[in-house]
Amino acid sequence: DTMPCGGGSPLAHGLSIAARVGINQLASGDVGRVMVVCLTDGRANISINKSNGDPEYIGPEAIKPTNEDLQEEVNDMAARIYAAGMSLLVIDTENKFVSSGMAEKLAQKACGKYYYLPNGTDQEIAAATAQAMSEAKTD
Repeated sequence: DTMPCGGGSPLAHGLSIAARVGINQLASGDVGRVMVVCLTDGRANISINKSNGDPEYIGPEAIKPTNEDLQEEVNDMAARIYAAGMSLLVIDTENKFVSSGMAEKLAQKACGKYYYLPNGTDQEIAAATAQAMSEAKTD
């Protein structure tokens, strides 16, 4: 299976959905720990408001958030994941030639784990995830 990538990145919204799922699972008592695995280049370019369909953020007259606004949304979601007691694993898919370092900063904001796998295969991604989960068990 494949998943197309590129284009719009509602990163903060994706993190908020992952956090909601994690919080619900923790509340259910079915799991003892939650690790959010985020494959990203760390660049957000779609605001939470736009991805939630807020009319003020859609269309030709839409409010255009700055890069700083978008990064603040991502940082807020990372902090919420951490505050909820969940772990965050960030797998950086960004080419270092044009690296912004945003994925690594995302991991740091959530006190999470960071792996750089710009051309990671499914096996490499699975191995990085397994390693992070194993390390989380000993923390």
